[in-house]
Amino acid sequence: MRKRRRGTDRDADGTDLDDATVDLFGLGSPTVAWAIGAFAVAYVVVLGWTCAEIHAVRNWLGLGVGFAVFVVATAIVVRTRGIRCPVPRAAAIGSLAVCGLAMSLWNIPAPSYQTLQTAPPVSAMTIVLTLLALQGRPFFAWAAALGGSVVAAVWGAVIGVGPVVGAGNTLFCYPVMMLAMLFVVMGRPMEARIRMLAERAVDQATTEAATAAAADERNRQLRQLDRRARPILEQIVDGHRFTADEVAASRLTEGQLRDGIRAPGWDSAQVSEAVWTARHRGVSVLLLDDGALAPERRDLADRLRGLLVDELTRADRGQVTARIFPPERGLLATIVANAGTDFRRVECGADGIVTVRTGSVTA
Repeated sequence: MRKRRRGTDRDADGTDLDDATVDLFGLGSPTVAWAIGAFAVAYVVVLGWTCAEIHAVRNWLGLGVGFAVFVVATAIVVRTRGIRCPVPRAAAIGSLAVCGLAMSLWNIPAPSYQTLQTAPPVSAMTIVLTLLALQGRPFFAWAAALGGSVVAAVWGAVIGVGPVVGAGNTLFCYPVMMLAMLFVVMGRPMEARIRMLAERAVDQATTEAATAAAADERNRQLRQLDRRARPILEQIVDGHRFTADEVAASRLTEGQLRDGIRAPGWDSAQVSEAVWTARHRGVSVLLLDDGALAPERRDLADRLRGLLVDELTRADRGQVTARIFPPERGLLATIVANAGTDFRRVECGADGIVTVRTGSVTA
């Protein structure tokens, strides 16, 4: 069973835990998406109504670019997943929010200036920075908010309303940012506890699955033991006198039972029959399984068993040794058939490529 390091974003099966545990505020939920969409509609309506006296195409183009910048910034922050928003992405989101505000304000001409005209872009910047703070980057959110106030102050000085009035248009951003900070302070410990519970649930499910698999394997072996060994044991209890053929058959049965315990990866009806026949001919057969053959690789397992059946069918003397190697090795399995001084070695790599080599120990 693969282990998972605490603090990573994926469990042993590769499942991303962040979707369930890190998105504590539901920023990727359909509800948030609908709310942001509704705000975008209100943005266009309010800005279009308040800026109705603006007729210059250049100004409308600038306002449209500012709106597009806000859309891009919002899409990036909403789609961000992880324990925290990466630093480069957080810096980019904050910069886009300030750029969107600058593009919008600097395209509101002084003659038609109204305070309400600044509300949509400042509100959009506030939403983007609030989402950024909830993504675990409050420092970048506050830095961008201060940058937006500076941009608004410079804009106010340029159009003649004064830097205080210009910066004052952004003041309602800060109470919202304070609420976002409060949610971050309250939510982060809760998120850590939820994540810990999720990891425990995954660990428990993994343990239960391993226990169930072990129980199934034990029950399978017990059924096999009961089916094959019970008749012989009952004969022993009854004082039956075994003939030479019955003794040989009992030893073959014992060998099959050992194979099922020692080499479950080779276990199949075809292999069992081929092993029984080969041993009955006098061939020594040794099956080993160290666990490299994953259960989901059924095609490869069937191919390996087919190769083993071929070698067992071909052998009429000597020894056949089939081994599945431990995990994380270059070779997955080998089948070696020794007949006197001659040998035949079949190798199967972890990539499924099979090679066959023959030779003699005296060569």
